[in-house]
Amino acid sequence: MTAEQRQNLQTFRDYVRKTLDPTYILSYMGPWLQDDEVQYIQAEKNNKGPTEAASLFLQYLLQLQTDGWFRAFLDALYHAGYCGLYEAIESWDFQKIEKLEEHRLLLRRLQPEFKARINPTDILSEMSECLINQECEEIRQICFTKGMMAGAEKMVECLLRSDKENWPKILKLALEKDDNKFSELWIVDEGFKAVESKAVEDDETEMSSIQIFIQEEPECQVLSQNPCQPSETSFNNLNSPLKPRNYQLELALPAEKGKNTIICAPTGCGKTFVSLLICEHHLKKFPHGQKGKVVFFANQIPVYEQQATVFSRYFERLGYSIAGISGATTDHVSVQHIIENNDIIILTPQILVNNLNSGTIPSLSVFTLMIFDECHNTSKLHPYNQIMFRYLDHKLGGSPDPLPQVIGLTASVGVGDAKTVEEAMLHICKLCAALDASVIATVRDNVEELEQVVYKPQKVFRKVESWTSNRFKFIISQLMKETEKLARNVSEELGKLFQIQNREFGTQKYEQWIVALHKACMVFQMADKEEESRICRALFLYTSHLRKYNDALIISEDAQMKDALNYLKAFFHDVREAAFDETEQDLTRRFEEKLEELEKISMDPSNENPKLRDLYLILQEEYHLKPETKTILFVKTRALVDALKKWIEENPALSFLKPGILTGRGKTNQATGMTLPAQKFALEAFRASGDNNILIATSVADEGIDIAQCNLVILYEYVGNVIKMIQTRGRGRAKDSKCFLLTSNADVIEKEKLNIFKEKIMNESILRLQTWDEMKFEKTVHRIQSDEKLIRDGQHKAQPVPDKENKKLLCGKCKTFACYTADIRVVEKSHYTVLGNTFKERFVSKPHPKPKIYDSFEKKAKIFCAIQNCCHDWGIHVRYKTFEIPVIKIESFVVEDIASGAQNRHSRWKDFHFERIQFDPAEMSK
Repeated sequence: MTAEQRQNLQTFRDYVRKTLDPTYILSYMGPWLQDDEVQYIQAEKNNKGPTEAASLFLQYLLQLQTDGWFRAFLDALYHAGYCGLYEAIESWDFQKIEKLEEHRLLLRRLQPEFKARINPTDILSEMSECLINQECEEIRQICFTKGMMAGAEKMVECLLRSDKENWPKILKLALEKDDNKFSELWIVDEGFKAVESKAVEDDETEMSSIQIFIQEEPECQVLSQNPCQPSETSFNNLNSPLKPRNYQLELALPAEKGKNTIICAPTGCGKTFVSLLICEHHLKKFPHGQKGKVVFFANQIPVYEQQATVFSRYFERLGYSIAGISGATTDHVSVQHIIENNDIIILTPQILVNNLNSGTIPSLSVFTLMIFDECHNTSKLHPYNQIMFRYLDHKLGGSPDPLPQVIGLTASVGVGDAKTVEEAMLHICKLCAALDASVIATVRDNVEELEQVVYKPQKVFRKVESWTSNRFKFIISQLMKETEKLARNVSEELGKLFQIQNREFGTQKYEQWIVALHKACMVFQMADKEEESRICRALFLYTSHLRKYNDALIISEDAQMKDALNYLKAFFHDVREAAFDETEQDLTRRFEEKLEELEKISMDPSNENPKLRDLYLILQEEYHLKPETKTILFVKTRALVDALKKWIEENPALSFLKPGILTGRGKTNQATGMTLPAQKFALEAFRASGDNNILIATSVADEGIDIAQCNLVILYEYVGNVIKMIQTRGRGRAKDSKCFLLTSNADVIEKEKLNIFKEKIMNESILRLQTWDEMKFEKTVHRIQSDEKLIRDGQHKAQPVPDKENKKLLCGKCKTFACYTADIRVVEKSHYTVLGNTFKERFVSKPHPKPKIYDSFEKKAKIFCAIQNCCHDWGIHVRYKTFEIPVIKIESFVVEDIASGAQNRHSRWKDFHFERIQFDPAEMSK
């Protein structure tokens, strides 16, 4: 689960809330949710309905920090029958679900007639394909116990939440078959295209293990010139005017005429330069005494910094003032002052959203031009769309205040999950509606010139054969079986959880299962609390070891066996350094008995990973043919970045390669990301150094950071949607460049071929839309805008009510009492300490391995559970101003309700809705 996927799920949560009844998938999510969480979700549905239950379910889901839960969630949706929602989340496109909204509105209006005229049992057999199996059973049960009218009401409730795109038509057919008079009322608008019933195809959706908020680089080095001539293209030369190419003038023309425009053109063609031309033309058109004000939005801080530099250098010579604000600088500047006193402002979009919400910026009317980089992200609750919600509310509300012109830049408008040109056209119209665009500008008259500048790399698919035998996996699997057996014997009750069949070691599915077991063990309860503590502590250790073994098998699948073995050796080293009780001693002994054989296997050249062998052949061949080759190697995870870098450096036959690495800035469970200076250094080294000829990167390298032109792109088990495909392919800008997709999974290749097909229908859709007359296009866009506003206006988010009841915090490993919530205080909004000397007796401290001073805090030590043979990590000890205080992390504890004894856990403080009391220094003196 990537941070981006987590953000997307957070962004699109309203679609999940109005569709999902979480109680229907709880049985599949059991390993991931604690028993008390399951009970709370069920209670929330009973008390407040499925929408609020879905909200609570998502809260629990989004607080999970362990890998694998996202895939488990998707699998649960699919197996429970939520195929439409499954498909929407996999592709992050809710178009099909959105299409159902007008049917929902009609059904809500007709609900009294439906209840009066429909006998649900007469049509339930036909409607069952549009409902979840449990819904059908509930409808039958309600009809039997409460009567047909109550059953009809339940059927309406279920249909209003249905994610099946064909339910309106199935309902129509069922009513007509039953010769029911209600069928005369069930008529949809003429403009709506009925969706034909069709089977859900398992493999038609796109992979979404990669973040959908895609960025495109600002092409700083391309500008108006040929990318093969870097000496002529540097932005260092922006103090003198550059002559635009004809295709760039063509792209800029509609915007220069004042039209709201989406500019869709390939990566590497110089869209940033086009935006400079538009901006300059816009500012110069104002008469004396009037001034324009431009805001340029960039999604990520690295892109923001690049664009701020680009605009500053270009417009300095023209006498305009330019300033930038990002999340990294907003605490130190006045956003209002910056906007008021500059002609051009470069922003990360959330900054403007925050200031619009707070009222610091009264409205968008302060700007005369807004430019959205990577505008395809303008959807759902992305900051781009939140800005445009303001714009459209202003427009549709008939406000007399002027609105800014809107320009969007993108290499691909995408098609969502469209499979036909017509469906793709609707997707693109929705993007135009979101940006209030009346024109899609593409290169049509100067295609030949564009093709001389932008080179499309040759795409090569390489299917790698898997190992014929794998002794390393066999040994680790045997250790896992032994550990499972030991865990089963700890508790008869919990041991039953280990009886699951057909699980495969070294898979994400096993990861999901074991993490869920780990959580279940944390909240396991018994009357004998001492025995409960013993069992929970033992199972905590067994499940932790099983997860590490599974991680090692996953690592060995894509990297070297010795990388996986080193991962395990580091883990067991940390185990020895901690409590190291009898259980851990036994598990360590079992591993060390196999260690010599594992070492021998991992060092045997005949056990080389077939994927790495194929990667080696590609690199050897390409650099032999062209020694000056520049390569970007895309991989899925940071761990794999490090592993492949090490593999290249240790391979004598690849000594001609000097690998650099580029990863994201965010923190994961495993490691902290690269700092911005480190990213800049890696990029500069790749651009400037002839020795640094390969860059190993995660998705951050296709997310908008300016990367030098290269002629070889390798996608190592790396695939996304059609937008992602176009972006990564665009990295191979040099003439005769190649793009390899290297995978052992045939489905990955099929998904990439599907992306190629989708690119074709995207291009055809744009061409068709460009033939529409202006009135037809504007009418379509306006209708979509009105429908979307109706949906937005009908949505309401309930704020959680803090629980004022005092609760216990127990150690998440041994269940020892730690403190009461009444003793917890909030320090500077986001840190949590515990008052009283009693708590200090319940933990032990060890010097922090990385002491650090940040803001008012000095991180000095780590704190651990004081119970012998536990030593669970509880947090840190800090010096805050003049106070020495502990700072705890909620994920290390189990929360127990004092009255009921119910237990649950939280991964983030913000999801624990207890009464927060602010830290008061006066309390420390008592």
